[in-house]
This record gives sequence, C-alpha cells and structure tokens, in this order.
Amino acid sequence: MNDLQPAGPTDSPAVPRRDPVDEVVARLESPAAEGERWLAGYAKHKVRMDQLYRVALPLIPPRVRVLDLGCGLGLLGLLLEARGQGNETHGIEWDLAKARFAGRMAEGNASIRVVCGDLFTEPWPACSVVAVLDVLHYLPAERQRALLLRIGAHLPESGRLLVRVMDARARGVATLTRLCEQLAVTLGWNRAPRVHWRPLTEVRRDIRAAGFEILPTPGETERCFGNHLLVGEKPKTVPDAILGSALG
Repeated sequence: MNDLQPAGPTDSPAVPRRDPVDEVVARLESPAAEGERWLAGYAKHKVRMDQLYRVALPLIPPRVRVLDLGCGLGLLGLLLEARGQGNETHGIEWDLAKARFAGRMAEGNASIRVVCGDLFTEPWPACSVVAVLDVLHYLPAERQRALLLRIGAHLPESGRLLVRVMDARARGVATLTRLCEQLAVTLGWNRAPRVHWRPLTEVRRDIRAAGFEILPTPGETERCFGNHLLVGEKPKTVPDAILGSALG
C-alpha cells in the first residue's frame, strides 16, 4: 500500500459516478439535515472549500476499513461512500452534537458507523488506514505522542496514517488559521480546554517514533490554510531468515 497515486475506480467506466463532493453536498441538502441547518451549512462549506478531502481520498486505497479519529461531522466517511470503492469507515467523535449529526447523515448506510466517545477509551476496530485530521492540537504534547504510539501499535504492516496538523512555527495565512481555531474553541464550537500547536518537526519525529515511515505527498497539495497533511506507513517486517541470508 505504498503507492500514492490516485486509486482507480471500481465502477464500470461506462457508468461514471458523480463527483463525491457533489454527492455529499446533495445529502447535506436533504430533508434529513433540516433539523440541524447550522451544522449542515457548515459541513457544506467545509466539504466544498477545504482541499483536504480531495487530497486525502486518493491516498486511501479501495476496499480497506478506515478508522476516523475525531471524525467531526463524518465528512470523510460520506465522501468515501460516495466515491464508491468499497471502503468501510468507523468514526469516533467526542462532541455529542456532531456525532449525532454524522450518524444521521450516515443512516441507512452499512459502510459508515459513527460513535460518540473518547479516542483513548473507545474500542478501535481492525483497520488498514487511520485518519487523524485536525485533531492533534486539541491534545497536550504527551497525549499526542500517546495517541500516535497507539495508532502505530494498532495498524498492521503497510497500514497507513493520515495526519493533518498545523506547524506552530508557520507564519502568513497560518497565523489567521490558528486565530480562527482558538476562537472556535473559545466559543465552544470545537470542544477542548485549549489548543496545543507544535512545530511540524516535532510531530514528524513522533510519527516516526510510532513506527511509521513518512511518505512524500503529491506536489504542494498537502498545504491548505497553513495546515500540512502528513502520510505515514508501517513498513513491512523482513523475516529473520531472509534478513540473515541477506546479511550472510
């Protein structure tokens, strides 16, 4: 699973699917979303404007199970379902209102499950990809490391980790992004006591310490509003017999 090229569609070329973003926006405009217009409106804006999803989707192979930690409104799972390549998504979100909204949007879809709970205490299903998108900064540094270590222990060989973080040392538009995030926490939109920005070099070091190789991401598309998408992959273990033969 170390090919970062976009995954090929499983549908017949003669019956092209709609753009997953368009499909998700249509779902967010359905009567099912009427009870939470503010959440639905925010979700539509985010899925349209945030390039994260268009970058992340090709990095998730078809037919694998995805664990989405801090899944928010469940947009990643909805987009993977709309992509139509046989993925299953298990989302965990600690904000009850967001978890309920994500669950309603996924109703009737057996490939998406959303639970409300703590990332450290909620059981994790077996999976091949773990997404931690815009989540680490809600945790102190030591808890960030603990989470990454647990992910490293949970994923199998060739398992993939997608992490989007903000570099604490970044300037320019990143400064505005950090201010907006701090305001969202202060107003209670994002539930956390405070935010914990860290230098990107430290986060990379912790990802490697958790047992991942950091893969290159395509072009400059890993950056959005000062955020960085990091892709880690668990290396395959070389059997002792083969290693001994190679060294001998």
